[in-house]
Amino acid sequence: MAQDQGELYVLLEKIQRGDQAALGIFYDATVRRVYAVAIKVTASPELAEEIVSDVFMQVWHNASSYSAERSTPLGWLLMMAHSRSIDSLRREGSATRNQMPLEEAYDAPDETTPGPLAATLGVEQHHELASALKLLDGQQRQMITLAFYRGLSHQEIANYTGEPLGTVKTTLRRAQSILRGALTATGFVQGGDYAKA
Repeated sequence: MAQDQGELYVLLEKIQRGDQAALGIFYDATVRRVYAVAIKVTASPELAEEIVSDVFMQVWHNASSYSAERSTPLGWLLMMAHSRSIDSLRREGSATRNQMPLEEAYDAPDETTPGPLAATLGVEQHHELASALKLLDGQQRQMITLAFYRGLSHQEIANYTGEPLGTVKTTLRRAQSILRGALTATGFVQGGDYAKA
């Protein structure tokens, strides 16, 4: 099983040349991580399986779009998985109403599988972010999770939680302020907004 980034890069080069065997090896090496991202975002095994299929189809057809200067092979793959997962949730519309409680999902993370953010930022920064998120109360963490991990708009968060739109915006602003302060203190960000919902 090819887990090394260098091996994955070589496999991607072969896939770019139309090597189906390389795609099979690449799939075997990474499918669990792609599924982990999909199930974490959607909390739906059926959707996660569809997303896995879509992601590897995209790898096959769009391997030439991979750029080693922008990300690692795994980072590229997991970003695709995350993007496909968000798209799938939006297509499902009300699917989020049937998902597992967000706090429960967040408080029991899969520490062995790097999420797309961890793959992009690196392990040390990922742990700083996770620690900062723990400074938030339950409502703040839920809304940050909905906004940044599930890609919902302020209005969609209001619909999901039943809170007024103004409360959602205020809660997110407070949560962002707490995160920005914590992450600036650790050197993770240099002031400015942590993110914009």
